Amino acid sequence: MKKLTILLVLINLFACQEESKQCDLINLKLTEIQGYGPFEKRFGFLDWTPLTEKGIWGNTEIKTTGIPKNWTKSNVTQVWFDSHQFAYQNYKQGNLSDEFFNDLKASWKIDLNKRKLSEKPINCFVHVAIGTNQNDELEYIIDTNYDNDFSDEEILKPTPRAFELDYQKLIEKSKSVVAQISTNSGIKEKEIKILVLSTSDGDLIYNFPQIAETTYQENKILVSNGFSNLTYDDKSIIAIDDENTEIVGLNEFIKINNDLYKNLGVDINSNELRLLEMPKDTILYSSRIGFNAKPFTVKKLDSNDSLKLDNFKDKLLYLEFWGTWCAPCINEIPNLKKAYDETDRNDVEFLGVAVFDTKEKLKSAIEKYEINWPQVLDADSDKFKESYNVSGYPTSFLIDKKGKIIAKNLRGEKLLDTLNYYLKETK
Repeated sequence: MKKLTILLVLINLFACQEESKQCDLINLKLTEIQGYGPFEKRFGFLDWTPLTEKGIWGNTEIKTTGIPKNWTKSNVTQVWFDSHQFAYQNYKQGNLSDEFFNDLKASWKIDLNKRKLSEKPINCFVHVAIGTNQNDELEYIIDTNYDNDFSDEEILKPTPRAFELDYQKLIEKSKSVVAQISTNSGIKEKEIKILVLSTSDGDLIYNFPQIAETTYQENKILVSNGFSNLTYDDKSIIAIDDENTEIVGLNEFIKINNDLYKNLGVDINSNELRLLEMPKDTILYSSRIGFNAKPFTVKKLDSNDSLKLDNFKDKLLYLEFWGTWCAPCINEIPNLKKAYDETDRNDVEFLGVAVFDTKEKLKSAIEKYEINWPQVLDADSDKFKESYNVSGYPTSFLIDKKGKIIAKNLRGEKLLDTLNYYLKETK
């Protein structure tokens, strides 16, 4: 099998927007297989918090029966296969308001033109009952037949999470459900395994142990959606063969036989991985240190005017992606305030980008925490966080006077000292 060189740089194209340059789109059919391949095994939590305590999401509750009588503690949680479809069908049922759904459309990047979502409810989620029995042992039940009754299902015990587990055997023993996915060509059904483990903290965690594979120019390409959904709306991570531990994220580039390709992700409608072959003279941007930062345009919070990267020429820019919902982000605010107050705006400017947030929540946080540097919403941009390959929060970039990234993820009590160091170095 030919060896691929992975260009481990988050790069964003500029050249293909020019009419004179042609980019060839490669569509590769995918086959789904069980397992994790070389990807990180990420899990979600089966929540002990009752749905009725989750605000407007409580309106999406469907009553269930059949909880074991010997459980001393229990909850019924929803495991979503397709978050966009779940939100849309509940909106159409009147469970979510126009305002709330429109906020979700913006923050979750729900594109109703890209994929047709079903107005009628489909099996885009499954109920899972979790509990502890009289011996204080964790147990769970999956409503595999979607009848909202757990009494006809098997009571299962989770395997404790450990460093070394035979995941293949665990996957084989895991329960299967048939999920429904809405596409432009109708409703498609997928049989999927749900793997559940227990943690030392008494929690239950789960994921969907499934990846997809395809081949291109005699090379096997593996694709993951992060194991938390089935639709690739948020992630389409690719790796080259099982042994390669380096992965290429959505909108990143790989080199195949000296040709450059951009990972455009998976089209769930056709079940194809899309690669874009780039011209030889493509101008590239990157989110890595030492490369030019991707130009951006984002609407100001309280006006229709826009901010651009060019607005920060001739000074450093401390660019931070964060969220009002993010505890580590909130904990970092005092360090940011000190750094902002004790530096000169002629030397360095700050810009906060609130992700998965609304204008109201952001304004409330600005007032509560007395944030006095500019803030914008990622939802008021064209894929701001995606173009900077942001997947964790907070994530920060220090961009110099010429638009080059010179540092990343500067934070902590020494933030001011670190900024002063870079200010001295770049004068």
